[in-house]
Amino acid sequence: MTQGTTQGGTQWTSAAAEESHGAKPYRVLVADDTVANRTLVKAYLGRLGFGVVLAENGKEAVEIFEREPLDIILMDVMMPVMDGLEATREIRSRVPERWIPIVMLSALGSDADVVSGLDTGADDYLIKPLSYQIFAAKMRTVSRALSLQRETERALAKVRAISEGMSDGLLSFDGSGRILAANPALARLLERNAESFVGESVFTLFGSRGADALRADLMRRESGEDGGEEDRGHGAHELEVEGPCGPLLFEAVVSRLHDEEDAQAYMAVLRDVSARKRAEQELAAKNTALQRYHDEAERENELAQQILERQVRRSGLADPSLRFHILPAERFSGDLILAERAPDGRLFCMLADATGHGLSAAVSVLPAVTEFYRMVAQSPALGELVVALSGTLHASMPVGRFVAAALVCVDNRTGLAEAWVGGLPRILQLDAQGAVKASVTSHDLPLGIEPLRAADVACRTLNLAAGEALLLFSDGLLEAPSPAGEALGYPRLEAALRGVPPEARLAAIERAVAEHCKGRTQHDDLSVLLVSA
Repeated sequence: MTQGTTQGGTQWTSAAAEESHGAKPYRVLVADDTVANRTLVKAYLGRLGFGVVLAENGKEAVEIFEREPLDIILMDVMMPVMDGLEATREIRSRVPERWIPIVMLSALGSDADVVSGLDTGADDYLIKPLSYQIFAAKMRTVSRALSLQRETERALAKVRAISEGMSDGLLSFDGSGRILAANPALARLLERNAESFVGESVFTLFGSRGADALRADLMRRESGEDGGEEDRGHGAHELEVEGPCGPLLFEAVVSRLHDEEDAQAYMAVLRDVSARKRAEQELAAKNTALQRYHDEAERENELAQQILERQVRRSGLADPSLRFHILPAERFSGDLILAERAPDGRLFCMLADATGHGLSAAVSVLPAVTEFYRMVAQSPALGELVVALSGTLHASMPVGRFVAAALVCVDNRTGLAEAWVGGLPRILQLDAQGAVKASVTSHDLPLGIEPLRAADVACRTLNLAAGEALLLFSDGLLEAPSPAGEALGYPRLEAALRGVPPEARLAAIERAVAEHCKGRTQHDDLSVLLVSA
């Protein structure tokens, strides 16, 4: 895969262009009843180098599939006339012998919805709103699978054509190995006259290793060691024959014949398997390459995880007034918790939630880490820190990516705290008994959408008494689903904290989430930060 640079940073060449190596790009059918969604997905696909065909419902998608050559289908679930699930079933039933990747695109993100889509016949399931980076990665994966599958089909088609274009060779010989007859097919394969085989030793026809195996087989048959059905039956060998253009590999099935005089004679059916063996070797090489690619990706993920943890894990997180918990929805978390004391003794904390999930979300928020610690070292006002972070992220992140965040600054000497929220759930101030005493609601945009001015930043000052704490959390906590799909929400969270002492509050939150979700998989990163007075 080649690499190029744009003003937005590093950009990888499109999967469609790379996998087709200059050939006609893959054609993608996008079925969605919403014009805005079709336009967005069409723009994404165009940027990746795919050809695009549009459908407004499942029925139209099926009709287009029947009359036009397509390579990939992106199918919305909820559509009029015919929904995406039914359309997928129709497509799968009409051409069961031909695989075409179908990816569901839906705002329905529960486990049941995903399972239903995959059980219908979809190969993957993406949840709206779409992240361009994740979408592009998925399309690259689908393109690679499609390319490898087509290479395999071409290889197998080639083997099939060779096999169907020629008849098996037939050779008969007596117990001493003297050839009695050969059919025209074998003569054509070896470019010899059929009569020229007669009287030749079958052992001189094959290579030494195959001849030794065949000779040993005949000796067992002559001595009657095999006995029973084996004595009258078949022996299979791989025999190498020197052809006109080099060695040929035959699969030989040997049968014992009996005539009226009970003379020993044998018939060998010879099938040229040279092309098949080459194809098997090519397929094995492709499988090895795929395994190597997977192993390399795993090593890169492990390295990326180590680098991210070294960037994020600083000594400030060990402050005794902090308790926190992060539960990623995938291997990498798009949520981030930072903390550090300024030279003047104030404690600065940030909980951030980048758009998307996984590695792309984790990487997109990294520029804020360096800027956070750089600014805190200068003992800034909280508003100054917010302005600096927003400017850094706006300059480093691509359009459409941003970071929802909540920041607090606590002065343990005076008991005063400042708080700011941009795009995250409100910060809760808990009293000594764990009840909500006050809250700070988001009035500003998330970080990175546009540069902020000091006048735009709305910070609120709070008085923190002994035993009180500030609770910061991502929307993944409030949206944690029960098996019935019901979100945890503020009332359950506040009930779980009421009457709980400061040192047990984080455990109480974790317990409330576990009891509410009952093992259901999280669809979003979940993070919680408690800052005690």
